[in-house]
Amino acid sequence: MDETASRPTGGSDGQSDAQSDDQSEEYSRRKFMETAAAASAAGVTALAGCSGGDGGTDGNGEQDFLWWTMRGYIPAETKAIKEAAKGYEDAADAKINLTTQVVTWDQVFQEWSASIEGRSMPNVSEMACEHAADFGNRGAARPNTELFNKYDDWYSTISKWGQFDGDYWGMPWFMELRTSHVNMNLLEEAGVSKPPETWPELIKAGQAVSKNTNASGFTTPGATDFPTGQNQTAITHQSGGSFYGHSDGKFSVEIDSPASLFAHLWTLSLREKWDIAPGGWGGIDSTAGEELYRANRTAIAHLPTDLARSLIDPQEGVSEEHKELAKATELTPMPAGPNGKRQSFMGGSCLTTFKQNVTRHDVDDKISLGFMDYMTQPDQLNKYFPVSAPNFLPVRKGQEQMELFTDNPTEIPDSWLEARLEQAPNAVRYGVTGAGRVAPFMGSVEGNTTGYSTAISGMIGSDTDPKKALGTMANKARSAINSADYVDYELKAPSEGPSLEDAPKEVQPWITGDGVPKIYNPYE
Repeated sequence: MDETASRPTGGSDGQSDAQSDDQSEEYSRRKFMETAAAASAAGVTALAGCSGGDGGTDGNGEQDFLWWTMRGYIPAETKAIKEAAKGYEDAADAKINLTTQVVTWDQVFQEWSASIEGRSMPNVSEMACEHAADFGNRGAARPNTELFNKYDDWYSTISKWGQFDGDYWGMPWFMELRTSHVNMNLLEEAGVSKPPETWPELIKAGQAVSKNTNASGFTTPGATDFPTGQNQTAITHQSGGSFYGHSDGKFSVEIDSPASLFAHLWTLSLREKWDIAPGGWGGIDSTAGEELYRANRTAIAHLPTDLARSLIDPQEGVSEEHKELAKATELTPMPAGPNGKRQSFMGGSCLTTFKQNVTRHDVDDKISLGFMDYMTQPDQLNKYFPVSAPNFLPVRKGQEQMELFTDNPTEIPDSWLEARLEQAPNAVRYGVTGAGRVAPFMGSVEGNTTGYSTAISGMIGSDTDPKKALGTMANKARSAINSADYVDYELKAPSEGPSLEDAPKEVQPWITGDGVPKIYNPYE
């Protein structure tokens, strides 16, 4: 298996580096099933051969142990993770011969499918907890509830990320957040002295930039793109809403709720009312947003933090111009919304162990669980977090004590790391934050809606009626829930669309313009 796959650079598919590093959001049950059906016997054989070994032991009594990671885009990061993982050979309770295999996100869905068919899965694989819950529901992955419960200092969303059907699936490994990149040179040129901390301040600062400079005030992706929907997820939570709920053992779909309608109209207002969004917004994905920021054409870009890394990482071929931009850049969480919180979307990865009936190497479950515990300890995180900075973040309080955050050994500004760490406890993720649990159907809906971006991108790019766009996206979620084999109830679509009159109390001033800027409302 090729472990030196080149890193995507945002070509015709519009993928940014950050998307490639964090395409766990793109997991789709539909896609998984399609690739499983398409996997040929030849493909299975090739993948099995890629793993190496015969599933037994060598002459020294060592057990072969295989794990997969998607961290193949940054060479220094890949090397450090491999070296840390190799140390488990000494730390394990049995003699093992550990192999790290890099499988990039654009390959892994087909490889998972083919490897399950060929019983050649790794003992442990990186993935998102949505993947893990799905594999567990299929009987391929095993829960890691006891290991998860060893720790009680998980961040809020992380603590719910793997919870499904009474167990925890996947050991949270790291999180990765969307961050506001603020060009202080442009803000100061526009007469703004500090980064905005609230939505009203964001609008005021953005309007000053758009009026007094040649840049747009604020950029969040508007095209059909995963970060587009990811940011919209956070904006909805800041508006007092969520995309899902869960009570009395049943999920509810809130994608077309009044709170969600408000959040989407607030986002539309960036262009329709306040004129701070970039030109051609409907065609701007995260890659284009990064380019706007690097070219000093937007003052604030709320994007994955690969953008910040590209300004300072020598491996990215940093120019003098980008070095100057890095000096002018401050990283902040998304300004606080009506709920008073500075919430940003959370990506990231967990580690999942597979049952022996689908793995190539027959390894005791304790060895696999031990590896997941080992890789998530601060001592090991210290070995690869510094070369991943500022992208990787802890998933629990105890991990904040690693050297990166207590005695920064990198060239990354301390303020960047401090701002990122501040974001972590308040992070939100798709349906997990609202429902308080994960479920296999969530991966399918995320894939079918490009991370819940289809509604807002349709409104921005095609003037789609907001209520209809939200209703269509919500009904895809209801259909996925209704067809799930683990659901014994049926969700029905509401008889009429949402009304702003029923939106949460905290957003009503934005609807009426009482003390804050009034939103764009096409239904007045």
